[in-house]
Amino acid sequence: MKVGDLVRLKQPFRPTITSPETFYFGKVAGIIATESDPEVLVYLCNSDGSEIYVDELGYQAIYSFRLDEVEC
Repeated sequence: MKVGDLVRLKQPFRPTITSPETFYFGKVAGIIATESDPEVLVYLCNSDGSEIYVDELGYQAIYSFRLDEVEC
């Protein structure tokens, strides 16, 4: 897994409780080491990675998932 790879989220993810959108895919922005397990930083996106989620402030938000929560 490397930056730019498209990954599938093992569980559907909503960026906010009130968000009408549910995401199943992310584009890898980075991988970080933590004290317990490495985590994958992703931009939420559609199934082919062409549309990246933009939050209500207009930012491409980055979300963190454990390695066991995503698949290549």
